[in-house]
Amino acid sequence: MAKGYRAGKREREAKRDQKNQEKQARLQRNRDLRARGIDPALVDEFGNPRLPPAPEPEVALEDIVVGGVPASAAGRRRMPMRLFVGGLSWDTGDDELRVAFEKFGEVVEAVVIKDRGTGRSRGFGFVTYADAAEGKVATKELDGSELDGRTIKVGPADTR
Repeated sequence: MAKGYRAGKREREAKRDQKNQEKQARLQRNRDLRARGIDPALVDEFGNPRLPPAPEPEVALEDIVVGGVPASAAGRRRMPMRLFVGGLSWDTGDDELRVAFEKFGEVVEAVVIKDRGTGRSRGFGFVTYADAAEGKVATKELDGSELDGRTIKVGPADTR
């Protein structure tokens, strides 16, 4: 067993010495090339010239896309946006809510939430726009405005 260990150790030492000799030869070759004014990165191990690395293409900031989807206007996907509308009058129905919000874009759905027992409005509802940009404009314009004699609160719906 002692011989096997020593033999393995000798082999490891021989490999380590060989690598050190190769490294020293490589370093000396690079020093010689630099002394002659030649960049070692542009010459292979046989002294033949290498082609310089191709330059990286220049990237404009507008070309960088977060999330991997290009922001081109023509191919833009329309994302829906759901808004919470609070402070509604108890007389406001789905149709009145839809009419008030259609001024700012395509409304997919307008619903006033009703009490199960009485069927009466609970004073809030939801409006869904086909495009989030239209929903943002409606939020900005209608938040704090008056509908059916009541000041309404408009904001993005919590999507939990």
